[in-house]
Order: sequence, then C-alpha cells, then structure tokens
Amino acid sequence: MRRQIDWLADAGWEIDTLGLGPHPDPRVGDHHVVRNLPRWSSSRLAQLALYLLVPARARFRVLATDRFPEAVSARLRDRAYGAVVFNEIEFIPWVIDRKLFDPATTHIHLDLHEFHEPTLTARTRWARLTARHYRWIRSHIGRPEFASRSTVASGIARLYEEEFGVETLFLVRNAPPYVDLQPSPVDPDAIRLLFHGMASWARGLTQIVEAFEGLDPRFSMTFMLTPPQRNIDRLQALIDEKGLGDRMRIVPPSPMREIARNINEHDLEIVFYPSTTTNVRLALPNKIFEAVQGRLGLVIGHSPMLEEVVTRYGNGVVVDGWQPADLRAALESLDAAAIVGMKQASAAAARELNAENEGRVFLSALGILPGPAGAAGAAG
Repeated sequence: MRRQIDWLADAGWEIDTLGLGPHPDPRVGDHHVVRNLPRWSSSRLAQLALYLLVPARARFRVLATDRFPEAVSARLRDRAYGAVVFNEIEFIPWVIDRKLFDPATTHIHLDLHEFHEPTLTARTRWARLTARHYRWIRSHIGRPEFASRSTVASGIARLYEEEFGVETLFLVRNAPPYVDLQPSPVDPDAIRLLFHGMASWARGLTQIVEAFEGLDPRFSMTFMLTPPQRNIDRLQALIDEKGLGDRMRIVPPSPMREIARNINEHDLEIVFYPSTTTNVRLALPNKIFEAVQGRLGLVIGHSPMLEEVVTRYGNGVVVDGWQPADLRAALESLDAAAIVGMKQASAAAARELNAENEGRVFLSALGILPGPAGAAGAAG
C-alpha cells in the first residue's frame, strides 16, 4: 500500500486513506481510522447470532460500515474522489452502496494480493462459524462496479478471471525501487547463499538445512529472518543439532529500503517453497525482486510463477524436486562461472523488475496519467 501511495502522490494525486491503525504515510492527507467492533459483539452469544442468524448485509454493517467515520461517507456522497482503491477483500461489499459509489464518476479498483480460496479449510470452530460470511464477502470480487483489478502473479490472475469471468487483471508486483548496484565478485571457494524473509516452516527452512548435510564445503548459508521468534529459535536449534553452526548463521533483518544493498555481498538467494496450498504454489514473493535488486542469482523449486521469472531473465536455476537431496544436487552442479552469469542476468533484470515500472502498471490500471499536483483526489 505504501508503494501505491507513492505512485499516486508522484502522479499528482491527493490521497486519503481508510483503515486500521495510525496515519500510514506523510504523503497521505486525511487518514480515517476504522473504529473498534462494538463491545457487545465480542460475546459468544452475539457472535453466534451475527454469523448464523443475521442477514449478510446487516452483518456487514455491524462488522464494517458502522465502524467507518461519517466523514468518509460524506466525501464519497459528494463525489470527492476520482478513484477509490480497495486493498484486499475485507470491505469490498461496501461497493454496492450506490449512494456512495458511482462507477460513472469514480474509478473503483480492487487490488488482490493473493488468491482467496473458494472454501476455507475449517480447522477451528471460528473458521466454521465465519465461513459463510467469508464466502459472501468473496462473492463480490466479480462485482461490475470494479472498473479494474490487479494482483501480483499471472497464475493468480487466471484463477480469478476463470472463476468470475472478469477482464484480465493487471499484474502489479511488489518490487522495490531500482538500486544502482553491481554484482559482488564470486569466490569459487566461498559461495554465499541467502534466505531472507519471514521465519516460516512452509518456506523450506528444514529442506535448506538438511540439504547442507554432505554439501560441498565451498557453500555457506545466511538466514536473514523476521519473526516469529519461536521459529527462529527452532531453526537455530536445528542448525546446532545438525552440527552446521560453522557454515550457517542467522542474522537480524534489514530495513526494507536497505535490503538490496545489505544482501549484495551474497551470491545466490534460495527460494524453495514446497507446494502446500494454492498461494504457496503460485507464490511470487517480494524476496525475489529484492534479490534481483541485490544482484543475486536465484535457486528455486518448481514454482510456476518463479519459473516464469527465471526462464525470462536467465538469472537462476530450477531444482528438479522438493527433497533436500534435490536442492543439494542443484547447488553442487553450479560452478563460479554459472553463478557469475546468473548474477549478471539479475543485474540486467533489475532495470525492469522495480517499483518504478510496477507503478506505471498500477497507474494505467486506474486510467491515470501523471499530471500536475492537485489534479484530482484519490482514496485508498
């Protein structure tokens, strides 16, 4: 969302926001805070009534629109905004209120960061209780009031297009700004591998550690991790248990705007996500684009969206299988010349895979051309 704010502000738009939490960005004019749920709604009896007995639109008023400040509704009624961007699906049924939203005068855009499954796996009582509400919210993705939609990967776009019969979604990837860097030199006897991002076991951490057992000693591994801390501690324990502490280290995360420069000393980024869900299978994580800006080569599994990047730019290798032995074999097949070539290919790709180019796609989705400051207003 912060990048969208930057893109709109740079194009001369005035921006208001509606959401949880504090004012998100100095470039935002008015930030309207969504109020907390009413106290009465937290009781078990009230929740049962809300999700099982109350009609969908009335339930949505309690859970969403009654919590929105009147100032936002007043500006929408006055047609103060030339564009409205919905980030994700939680509030999208609001779009059917024709007193507030007029597609003839306001460009309404829906930004979908991931694929929302048609049905949730009801592993908990809460999931079973709220599943009907989730399905009702989700059914609004195809509403004709949305003049445009965007998502982060072509595979996710195709799923929405096929299910809802909507026009082609714009692809707006979460790439960082372009950074002017050169690939770091490759030492044939000291190949530096990296995994950076959230400490999630669904992201192949176990496979990476186990791949290092018996791996050529020229390889070393850095994990640059964000919480949950319990997973970081568990990973450290696994590294110690395997006796790999001299070749694997865990370091604190880098500030977002400094990631590319701080990871530039490494050679290869490992993105090895065994497919467990639709979103994992179709993942196109931020770290891919951060690694490209850092001028690293990529080591990936058979994830179709990642393969699109590696195939197009020639900046990585695809592991043939999801076992630690498969990852180990792929790494051992690489010599210094191949790694140099992948890093140089990432350097070329960095001129295309950056926030500046993605911003142009986002603005074109909204039908916006850069203009003078104050040319229009936008709400997100």
